[in-house]
Amino acid sequence: MAKGLTQEYGIHYEETFAPIARITSVRTLLAIVATCKWRLTQMDVKNAFLKGELEEEVYMRPPPGYTCQENKVCRLRKALYGIKQAPKAWFAKFQKTITQFNFSSSGHDSALFTRKTYNGTVVLLLYVDDMIITGDDSVGIEELKKFL
Repeated sequence: MAKGLTQEYGIHYEETFAPIARITSVRTLLAIVATCKWRLTQMDVKNAFLKGELEEEVYMRPPPGYTCQENKVCRLRKALYGIKQAPKAWFAKFQKTITQFNFSSSGHDSALFTRKTYNGTVVLLLYVDDMIITGDDSVGIEELKKFL
């Protein structure tokens, strides 16, 4: 977690919002899974917030145990747990990555991603750093899991 860091809205960041799955999307997807008898996979992204790239310049005091010259600070290049932009930066990185794998975001829920394949459909629902993956294309699902 970032320590020695104070951030103020409008100075250090403008937006911190990161979309997460709506409860109606979760319920609807689970109903579809049950009705269609699709297999469901849950995945958790380890250290998700460390994967986001910062748009703003963010500085913090060096962490304990790190030796450097006095009165020096560290410039963060990637997000850390504890900074306000971390969830938004993670979601932006995830969305960019998943769209490179031909997934598109839903117009109703930006945390719901779908991909049409020759064999059917693959659905991914993101909730912070957890995701539900399902669909009727088992090969496409395995490809997605390997890709992620």
